[in-house]
Amino acid sequence: MTKRIRVKTDAENVDNRFVSKAKMLVDLIDPKDFYGVLGRATGKTADIVAERSQRIIYDMPRSYQMFVSDTYMNALTNVLPALIEGWQRKGWREGIHFVTDKRPPSHFKLPYKPPLHYKHTISLYNGTFFNLGSLDQPSGLAGSSYQHRYGDEARLLKKKKLDRSTPALRGEFVNFGHSVYYMGNTFTTDMPNILTSDDDWILQMEKEMDPEQIELALYAAVELNNVKREIMANAQIGNLSEKDRLDKSYRKWYELWIRIRKDSTFFYAASSLVNLDILTDGYFKQTLKALGPEEFRSAILSFKINVSKGEKFYSHLGDHHFFEDGTDVSYFEKFSIFDTIKDSCKSMSKRYYDIDSPLECGVDFGDMSSMVSGQRRGNYLYALKEFYTLHPEDEMTLGAKFREFYQDHKYKVLYMYYDRAGNQNAKMKTDKANYLKNAIEYLPDGSSSGWIVHLMNEFQGNIYQEEEFNLAKQLMGESVPGLPKLRIDKLKCKCLTSSLKLTKIILKTDKMGTRTIHKDKSSEKLPLQSRPMFSTNFSDAFKYWICRPDFFDVANIHNVYSGMDPSVIGR
Repeated sequence: MTKRIRVKTDAENVDNRFVSKAKMLVDLIDPKDFYGVLGRATGKTADIVAERSQRIIYDMPRSYQMFVSDTYMNALTNVLPALIEGWQRKGWREGIHFVTDKRPPSHFKLPYKPPLHYKHTISLYNGTFFNLGSLDQPSGLAGSSYQHRYGDEARLLKKKKLDRSTPALRGEFVNFGHSVYYMGNTFTTDMPNILTSDDDWILQMEKEMDPEQIELALYAAVELNNVKREIMANAQIGNLSEKDRLDKSYRKWYELWIRIRKDSTFFYAASSLVNLDILTDGYFKQTLKALGPEEFRSAILSFKINVSKGEKFYSHLGDHHFFEDGTDVSYFEKFSIFDTIKDSCKSMSKRYYDIDSPLECGVDFGDMSSMVSGQRRGNYLYALKEFYTLHPEDEMTLGAKFREFYQDHKYKVLYMYYDRAGNQNAKMKTDKANYLKNAIEYLPDGSSSGWIVHLMNEFQGNIYQEEEFNLAKQLMGESVPGLPKLRIDKLKCKCLTSSLKLTKIILKTDKMGTRTIHKDKSSEKLPLQSRPMFSTNFSDAFKYWICRPDFFDVANIHNVYSGMDPSVIGR
């Protein structure tokens, strides 16, 4: 957080600030384009972007500015609330300095052109107009013109889609061309993890930076800061004899600082350690314990995560197995920026999801329980939505999450594939599979939910990891006639995507010298909160979903499913 002491002079309002090293650099250099790869707890949105956006708003009143996000869901629930919280911490108040989702009050100045709508927008008191854009629907931004562009969690923004909004940075040079920030960009993120389908385009922006220009901007800023310190010191003691000299020196360095920053790009990567003085070492010890070493390296220390192709258990998994257009963005039009948003199956695109067909799912039980829900439609197998619970949550909670999301699904039939451990105590109907089945079929008051759940693995034999490896290889390789083509919604199945890409292979040799393929399950010892994204748990839910008798038969892989009802084996 920034703390200020203001001393008003004829030259400028001078601020005395106590900030992190990262924030200090960004404030001093203050470029046209800023790309920051910063660890957690560095105040990316609520501090750095919030205050930088205020400077840009002041410098280009009545301008159009855009804030882009990967999805409306993320923008409305995470990104914009953090930005607005940062504004409020720095003194702005809703209704006085800004309003959201509605026509501004009459005392607000108007932007340089009238807005076409006010849904998912922010109007500022000086006429600046913010439009929220989602890469779910990039065409929504391309039709207008904007003078600055912002984006948080840049690792989630796909470069090809983001580029479609770039032509919108144009127009009104006469009104705004004076500003250093004109046609500029402000993007921040923590370290992209390409193994979890993050896009690392922001790392390439370092090549766009002219180090000499940035050094000159920093030098001018430091000299300007020294003059401001003199202004503050003389003002505090009431010494006016130095006023003319300091005003002249101030104008000289300020004008030089402005000129140097024109068309500047500053790329900055830093770990959370830049905030060590504020966070203290206790924060890092607790975070390491909570995240585990892998996520700590990426999210806190800003190190890249990498798994070589030869280490991957799902070696044939590729970009073509994922889709990002599975959201019907019209669903989010009814929500405003401060609304509590409840996601629903209504937000899924009809291109992949059929509301009138049965669903299927794979479930892995444990202190973290994972569920992958989807549908088989024609020659495609779609993973549509993931759910999980962490201890002390149980099967009742998992069932409720599924039931609430698919509340509006019309054909309420679910085929459930699961770990055979879920059959323990099945004769007494106290097994986890039956608990989950009942949690979906019945409401808390005991009345029927309308769902019918078929348990598909009651007589299942062991599914060995080598069998899963071979089946997944053939399924993802798309070379075996009769096996469907796998497609995964990357946005609604983020944990599954991460788990599949991070799962490693290990080889084990038995006493007879036979080598067999296994998953490296060591990640399942991670702290509970880190497991959804960084463990093999979700890959096991996926395993039970795909390792079904008819797929084994088509792939010519032996597996024991003794005694199953032939009428349901083919589901």
